[in-house]
Amino acid sequence: MMQHTAIEMPVGKFKKIRALNRRRNYFLKKIRTLLRVYIAKMLWDSPTRSELNLISARKVLLMRNEGAIGDVVVDSALVKCLHESGYIVDFLLTKSNSQVMRYNPRIRHIYEAEDIASASYLKKFTHNVPRSVITELSNNKYDVVIDPSLFDIPVHRLLLLKQINAKAVLGFNKWPSINHYTKSFDFDCANWHVSKTFYCIADCMQLDKKQLATYDLHIPQDIYAETQQFLAAIEGRKIIINIFAGNEDRCLSQTQLAAIIEQLQIAYPAVNIILLDHRKEIRLPLPARVVVNPFKTLHHAMALIAQADLIISPDTSIVHMAAAWQKPLIAIYKDVRLNNQLWAPGYENARQIIIKCGKVHQQQDIASLIMAEIDPSRLS
Repeated sequence: MMQHTAIEMPVGKFKKIRALNRRRNYFLKKIRTLLRVYIAKMLWDSPTRSELNLISARKVLLMRNEGAIGDVVVDSALVKCLHESGYIVDFLLTKSNSQVMRYNPRIRHIYEAEDIASASYLKKFTHNVPRSVITELSNNKYDVVIDPSLFDIPVHRLLLLKQINAKAVLGFNKWPSINHYTKSFDFDCANWHVSKTFYCIADCMQLDKKQLATYDLHIPQDIYAETQQFLAAIEGRKIIINIFAGNEDRCLSQTQLAAIIEQLQIAYPAVNIILLDHRKEIRLPLPARVVVNPFKTLHHAMALIAQADLIISPDTSIVHMAAAWQKPLIAIYKDVRLNNQLWAPGYENARQIIIKCGKVHQQQDIASLIMAEIDPSRLS
């Protein structure tokens, strides 16, 4: 994978003051969170640390009752690895991100928690898993729970682990003093790609690491056939463009989209452009050979990505869907230290543009940066 760094925008007059204020606010927020977690440890932590018994281990629960769709796309590699190594795999997800795994035959059962905002999720003493689901999870008597989260410990995580009562729990970057975690791997979020978490798990559980080579997304045949028929009616190469991300700072603007379309059509007049617009917000007049994705489901979008010749997207789940099929990709990232490497596309056919200063939609020459990263042979 190659990276391209965009030219820096002018530094604002009060940038240092704003940076100091952000550091202070972040520090105070961190202290409050640590105090809450300490209280949670006193209330719900296990009195002793358990051991991982691989000889008898059969049932595994992955927990992603937070996080976005992209997180779950990435987790699909671990699901495949566990399944192929003989484990029974269940997955605790949210109503929003569970759709990624809906058709995955390697998962025995998907359990759903309520959707929740990230800030509330981290600081609340009550979790988002319904009592009926907790009862089922506890009755399943899991041999191993895998908590793939890498950063702050949600205050209620220890309550959830106590209620599930698995024989062993594996996690990352957790306090050494928390006994619920049988093993907590030290993970360098600034310098390692998220896929390395799976290799930590695989080494610990003696899994077949060859199964971790790619993400593992499943599309129903009828949905794939519908998109195939749609694309067959469009003659020429296909480019998929997505301008939306989970955070507004990472989104492309419609002005930028218009410039990208214009430059693509000048350089490659025979290509077709398909716009992903799950928000239904694109208001541009569309020229010939440019259409909006007519399908409504996530799996239709996956199927289009799997068959496209090039994908252009900001930092969001579309990037990781493209990675599942190793599709040619140009991904635009806001410069965030604990994100750019951790959640990079992570494969050879991808190009990563990093906007060094400001928000992505403020980058005036984004169309030119994208055009410079296109391999003409992909669109000829």
